[in-house]
Amino acid sequence: MAQTPPRDAVVVCYRRRIQATDARGGPALHAVAQQPHPKAADSSLAALLAVPGFKSLFVSTWLWHTTRWCGLFSSSYLITRLADAPFLNQLVGAFVFAPMLIGGMAAGAFSDQVDRRRIVLGTQAALIPVSVGMFVLVQTDTVRVWMLFPFMFSLGLGGLVNLTAQRPLIYETVGPVLAPRALALETVGAAAASITGSLLAGTMIELIGIGAAFAYLMVALTVSALLLYRVRHIVDSRAPMQSMPSVPLSETMQSSVRLLRRSPSLASLLGVTVVVNLCYFSFVPLVPVMAQRFDANAFMAGALGATAGCSQMVVGLFLSSRGVARRGHVYVGGSAVALAGLGLFALAPYFGLAFVALLLAGAGQGGFGSMQSVLTIESAGHTERGAAQGLLSTAIGAMPLGMLLLGASAQLFGPRVAILLSSAMGLTLLAAWMTWRPQVLTKG
Repeated sequence: MAQTPPRDAVVVCYRRRIQATDARGGPALHAVAQQPHPKAADSSLAALLAVPGFKSLFVSTWLWHTTRWCGLFSSSYLITRLADAPFLNQLVGAFVFAPMLIGGMAAGAFSDQVDRRRIVLGTQAALIPVSVGMFVLVQTDTVRVWMLFPFMFSLGLGGLVNLTAQRPLIYETVGPVLAPRALALETVGAAAASITGSLLAGTMIELIGIGAAFAYLMVALTVSALLLYRVRHIVDSRAPMQSMPSVPLSETMQSSVRLLRRSPSLASLLGVTVVVNLCYFSFVPLVPVMAQRFDANAFMAGALGATAGCSQMVVGLFLSSRGVARRGHVYVGGSAVALAGLGLFALAPYFGLAFVALLLAGAGQGGFGSMQSVLTIESAGHTERGAAQGLLSTAIGAMPLGMLLLGASAQLFGPRVAILLSSAMGLTLLAAWMTWRPQVLTKG
């Protein structure tokens, strides 16, 4: 049963479908949108938690995030055991983020035309047997290095669906008044998931065995799907479904390109996203390799992998608890802090200093991540939220390219030098981009 909010925090939600026209005069479809009643302008955390279905949707999303991070850490750790080659670690990471580069725009356009809940549920239902199969292979010691690549690609497809369908679904569930707080809280949840996923993987590998880490994936995916199914019934019970006209996918993708051209702030934001994903997030699969330098066991390697997420979660909670007036500055400043922290991580001679450096990097990551989704969605119109998230997904797709570059340089120069070069290149590119395209800094 949904919690009853205080009298002064009542949020009356209603459902509507919007048929609009795109820039060329053709029909553009907007998925089901739930918005606060015009009289309900309360944006407090209590009002957010009072929205029917939000809590179940939030937990479902969080569980799904943990499966990707647990899968990435477990696969990277397994690669470290099966083959002593840093490039293979990076290749594993590249496969999990490759779907965003390949299918980001198409997925965003498709998301605007169909029921987002059905997309997410169908994807999770497909991933469950895939996770069961990988668990069996790992548990029976028949897994081979090449098998990890298609497995990580399938997890990456889930990440693509999460970004292009589930995040707009959160926006539409709570409405525009509560959306900034809801999406900031979702970013906190993603950070907590990266902590939980890495720590769970490291702990289970150390205490039980690597098979247990892969078993967690199928359990978490099942629970996540059940929670989302419950949310679907809560949301669908508010109003009857209505038939809507469809729009050709190619036309919707063209609208995405036009959106990018006519929104300078979105283009500026996406450029920052490319830089951060190319030069910062690409280091994640190398964490187990770096941990070996400090003679760290699986649990300590997992703790090191969770450090940045822990700091990101704290910063995200702080930002979600108050209104942020200069979101663009937080977004860009957080990016710079994250890249600087990554450079210090590469230079750290001891495990403790590496831990502190990743805490700093994670603080910047928190500013970057907390503002990313809300700035992206608010840069688009009502009928273009999925398209905007698709463009964001394509920009995030720079990450696998960064992972391959970082893997190649780590193979040639060693992981420390490679990570340091990535940090320096990222700071240089960020400064150059902000000089040329500073529009995101104007976003309040």
